[in-house]
Amino acid sequence: MSIGTSYFGSRIVRHVAADMEALAERGFTGVLHTYTENDLAYYRGTLNEIVRRSQDAGLVVQLGPWGFGHMFGGEAESRFVPANPELGQVLETGRRVPAGCPNQPRVREHVHGWIDAAIDTGADFVFCDEPHWVHPQHFGLDAGHWGCRCEVCRERFGEDMPTELTPEVLAFREDSMVDFIGDFVSYVARQGAKPTICPLPHTEGPHGISDWSRLAGLPGLHTLATDPYWKALDEPLEPFVREYSRRVADLAARHDLAAQIWIQGFGIPAADAGDIATAVGIARQEGVEDLWVWGFEACGHMTTLAPDDPEAVWETTVEALLGVRR
Repeated sequence: MSIGTSYFGSRIVRHVAADMEALAERGFTGVLHTYTENDLAYYRGTLNEIVRRSQDAGLVVQLGPWGFGHMFGGEAESRFVPANPELGQVLETGRRVPAGCPNQPRVREHVHGWIDAAIDTGADFVFCDEPHWVHPQHFGLDAGHWGCRCEVCRERFGEDMPTELTPEVLAFREDSMVDFIGDFVSYVARQGAKPTICPLPHTEGPHGISDWSRLAGLPGLHTLATDPYWKALDEPLEPFVREYSRRVADLAARHDLAAQIWIQGFGIPAADAGDIATAVGIARQEGVEDLWVWGFEACGHMTTLAPDDPEAVWETTVEALLGVRR
């Protein structure tokens, strides 16, 4: 059984190291450190030290590209696309937005640079966190908009690309995203490192990947994960967590992969904290024993993610995952 949590918000090594030792003492076996564009620019050596101290505490370490290029999950800002606006996705309206297009070669090179830095830390896993097309609402736009219709996408589409999300456009976007994730996985694996992918828990709609076997079959992949955050995505807990836990477990078994499920531990009222134990139980019933939670201390230090009573929610989370309480 593996139990991990995400961790972000501090780059003071002695404080991080103390938290890592406390996690290990409580029974956690892993930690995911976020590695943002800001970290890449200003904290590379610090991240190397944080990874080392985490491993010294006995934890397996994953690194995730938090908010990188506004193409991965995470509440972090990106400066790469604003500095290179020609690489941003183009909405169906013609507006270019500061989210990198996964079909742009220079965007992929930038992601490769992040991967190089992540591997250089000595982390145990490189985590492809919720790779996605632009979420227009992140830029104050209606969620009904979509990208990308940049010159590279239109050329790859092979004909006059519609301004509507036709079945052909949806298929093109899915093919492009699978190709982007495959490029991420192969670049990590070619260097002898272990890639984990965590696609968004969707099989339909503008961000869905209909056939997850295409992801599970990527050469070099080590771990298939997903994060059915029921409350954040306004989904019913039991069927949602069960569907995606089962999907991950079945595909991992068929493709000889490790299976990993992330449990929502942020933004949950203390009155509903028992839902966390329900989600953990469902994942384990479906055969997933590698369970991670987002995030450390229920993300109580971050205003937009914090529950109403972070300490109570965190203690309930720890008890659900590890069967222990202070």
